[in-house]
Amino acid sequence: MNSGRYEEFRNALSTRLLVLDGSMGALLMKRGLPAGYAPDLWNLEKPEIIESVQREYAAAGADILITNTFGASKLRLNEYQAYNKLREINSRAVDIARRAGREKTFVAGDIGPSGDTIYPTGSLSFDAAFDIFYEQAKVLVESGVDTIIIETMFDSLEFKAALSAVRSISRHVPIIASMTFNTDTLSDTGISPESAVAIAEGFHADVVGANCSVGPDAMLKVIERMKSISALPLVAQPNAGIPKLKDGETVFPLNAPQMAEYIELFFKAGVRILGGCCGTTPEYIRAIKNSIDNRGRELFAHSITTERRGTILSAKTRTVIIGPEHPFTIIGEKINPTGRKQVAKSIREGNIEALMNDAFRQAEAGAQCLDINVGVPLIDEPKMMSDVVVAVQNVVDIPLVIDSSFSEALFSGGSVYYGRPLLNSINAEDEKLDEVIPIAQKTGGAVLALTTETEVPETAEGRLKYAKKILNRLLDAGLTRNDVVFDCLSLTVSAMKNGSIETLRTIELITKELGCSTILGLSNASFGLPNRKFVHQAYLTMAIQHGLNSAIMNVLESNVAIRIAAAELFTQRKNSTENYLQNWSSPITEDKVPENKPASEGKSVEHDSAPDLKLDPLQKEIFWDIVDGKREKITGDINKFLETNKKEAFALFLNVMTPGIRYLGDLFGRRKKFIPHLVAAAEAMKIGVKLLEPHFEKTGKDEKPKITVVFATVKGDIHDIGKNICILMLKNFGFNVIDLGRNVPMDAIFKAARENNAQILALSALMTTTMIQMKLLIEENKKLGSPFKVMVGGAPVTSEFAKEIYADGHSEDVGGIVSEAERILNALGYRGETQKSSPATQSRRGS
Repeated sequence: MNSGRYEEFRNALSTRLLVLDGSMGALLMKRGLPAGYAPDLWNLEKPEIIESVQREYAAAGADILITNTFGASKLRLNEYQAYNKLREINSRAVDIARRAGREKTFVAGDIGPSGDTIYPTGSLSFDAAFDIFYEQAKVLVESGVDTIIIETMFDSLEFKAALSAVRSISRHVPIIASMTFNTDTLSDTGISPESAVAIAEGFHADVVGANCSVGPDAMLKVIERMKSISALPLVAQPNAGIPKLKDGETVFPLNAPQMAEYIELFFKAGVRILGGCCGTTPEYIRAIKNSIDNRGRELFAHSITTERRGTILSAKTRTVIIGPEHPFTIIGEKINPTGRKQVAKSIREGNIEALMNDAFRQAEAGAQCLDINVGVPLIDEPKMMSDVVVAVQNVVDIPLVIDSSFSEALFSGGSVYYGRPLLNSINAEDEKLDEVIPIAQKTGGAVLALTTETEVPETAEGRLKYAKKILNRLLDAGLTRNDVVFDCLSLTVSAMKNGSIETLRTIELITKELGCSTILGLSNASFGLPNRKFVHQAYLTMAIQHGLNSAIMNVLESNVAIRIAAAELFTQRKNSTENYLQNWSSPITEDKVPENKPASEGKSVEHDSAPDLKLDPLQKEIFWDIVDGKREKITGDINKFLETNKKEAFALFLNVMTPGIRYLGDLFGRRKKFIPHLVAAAEAMKIGVKLLEPHFEKTGKDEKPKITVVFATVKGDIHDIGKNICILMLKNFGFNVIDLGRNVPMDAIFKAARENNAQILALSALMTTTMIQMKLLIEENKKLGSPFKVMVGGAPVTSEFAKEIYADGHSEDVGGIVSEAERILNALGYRGETQKSSPATQSRRGS
């Protein structure tokens, strides 16, 4: 096993700006790489060409050369029957990069997406994805890379699985962690730059940033958002603009001098490592090097980050930091069966809709995080935790606290959670520490630590002793002080008065001696007393005065948030006065917040902008069941509808459910909803249609699919998340879709189209190097005189590109796929039921 230069790399990272290399694929294609062929295979077949490209980048001034292993993992190599060569391909790539840099450059082992999508967005389990990344990363680390670069991740769960795999191999190897974002600064799955930072910090990456998908203008906005919150240095690898087709070749609009105009802007925005992605060249890398040579010391100052004191958590877009330098964090307590019969009943019956409504109400009332506890006897708690986390994170966008005494439930919840969770809890028992610390390491979660062992110490010193033991175990495992929030124990004041007072001292001791964040389970303090809220709210105010940072509490109590803000005015917490004035300047009354809103009021905020379809109350419920992806609730609502309206089954599908899925597509197009929401809605639609279908024929409506679409990801491209969601959407509108999968040769597409009498060929590509396959197929389609209409899409595929290759249709995103397919069919003269429009959206034409 070779040893990488870890400390040398970290020393360079901490003292100067670094240059990463640029595009590999474009330069290989100029040297003869066939369209659709795997570049990774050339590590064995044509290593001299790979080395020549990397020598160019090294000569241009790159400090870091990335190995040619972006797709050298199990699923992607399987597409080329080369999985048996995985070790050799990755190991050889490290040797090539090392030779090309002549030991003067650092070698970064490249890990790209797995080639599949992780549950709940896809079907691949977190553990399976972890194994895929582990296998590749292990070879790269053993081959002596100086750092690992994880890049082009648009799904945060895949990002987490890759980071987890690398960290399980080595707590010491440096990691550069990079996600890919769209022009609106969010990923395709709705992840924000700030959430990406929180995830990367949870796995103790050394650098975090963005690459691919967009040009320098849009990426600068991503970097600026990351800099506002990151304690890590930043990396940026922009594309040379959005690709276009010119003379039958995919080209990027920005040349090296044009890209060079952004170099200082990136450094001033806080970038520590700058390189290039698709379409960039050695000339651009040379310009970066020249800029550093001329002004490196001055520009380096912009990249310096401030060490954070606090624990960062995240949802898909929102982040929260629990700590003394940040506003008090309110964590909703209501999704917990302890002492709550109705919640326990909902969990036992699998009524996730009721829990989703509880989550929505608490978020609306001001909760900044939510505690999720599903600990009811005799249920499958790990599965229930997974199901509830999946559902709740699509309803509210605030960080989750995954709360269970069973380590399996902590992992099942953490492995389906899109952001960085707080795992509740561990204590000082060795067995508990042995169980939960590996889960925190694998999921990247922070931990909530009870200052107990087998008994609850009454004194502050006793609790501090256990806190020190827990912290030392965490530090020994490679975690940090920012990865733990200590529960100082809210004891029942009516039974343990001295212990309750000692809790306030415990908060002070942990803050002062350990430098860690603190939390209380607030409601415990008032147990057994009348007028409980006055007791525990008074206790909360006192605890804040002693330095408490957060509490799990009843956020629905009237005016509790303003009391917290007022208490913070009398502390040393920064910006407490400004925060109070900003949020609480309007007159406040003592009106109580309603405790029991009807379940139907737990709607998403998009309800206010919904189309007016003149529906009755039950039809409205079903409409929102689709939009909000309520897979359990829709069953009851449709069964209720069928009790008296069986003859209207098809009308319900056509006039209520179909507009619902259309409206969701419109929200997706406006970036109000994201791929996980589409998945949940598609499943709800599938459930609803299954219930209605037996009644379609009885009403004379034979809704068998009439239109056939053959869908494929083009040859050489093995990304299929967008394709899979498009297929779900088309099927929900009655299209018969033949899914050919990924990396599909042209002949196979035509063969399937002829055999299935298809009307439309739908082609997807996520790589700029494979877009040319679309042009080749369209040319062959015309040459053969085939009747098939061709629709194209995918992240790099623009409407201009679609026009240039004479595609019949183009969809910008998943939300527009149905409208575009209908437009094509209308032009052909089809007027089937699947093409009826609704007021919910306008048909969008993308080409």
